[in-house]
Amino acid sequence: MQNIKAGDIILFKPGGDLLSRIIAWGTKSAYSHVAVCVSAEMNLAIEANTRGGVRAIDLRKIKRRIDIYRIKNEHQFRLDGVISFLVEQLNNKYDFLGVIYLAILKSLAIVLRRPLKNAANRWQKGKDYFCSELCYEAFLKGGDLDIVPQSDKADVTSPGDIAKSPIVELVEQKRTFYN
Repeated sequence: MQNIKAGDIILFKPGGDLLSRIIAWGTKSAYSHVAVCVSAEMNLAIEANTRGGVRAIDLRKIKRRIDIYRIKNEHQFRLDGVISFLVEQLNNKYDFLGVIYLAILKSLAIVLRRPLKNAANRWQKGKDYFCSELCYEAFLKGGDLDIVPQSDKADVTSPGDIAKSPIVELVEQKRTFYN
């Protein structure tokens, strides 16, 4: 029995590739990627990925370790708005400059041992997304819910920030989607 529902946040553990390990290290997180389930019945999620920009993925084809998070019951959001926002972003480009900026910002925060507040990404493009930025904005703009209230902006939000949010809770840890 699968425990996933539309609106659930899928957080990916780092895979064997160098980029995912760098993202997890640079953000001091157990996670390197995020997607949002848009249909449990169709096994469909939407993500921003370096290989295809914002795209739909078949959850049955996920080969990495994942954890499934859900918005806590006491927090209301518009699920139809979240899904609509994500669908509208399909085929937008991946924000390479934004993810590099986030990695530098998070790495500096580790070295300086303090968070860097109010940092603005000057290279941010309106329709380019990296994974956690897409997830954050889908819930904020589409669902009217700030899922990472501890973060100032979408462009400084990492998968680890989403996992640590007081708004979400872990509902399932999985080896792969179907294990």
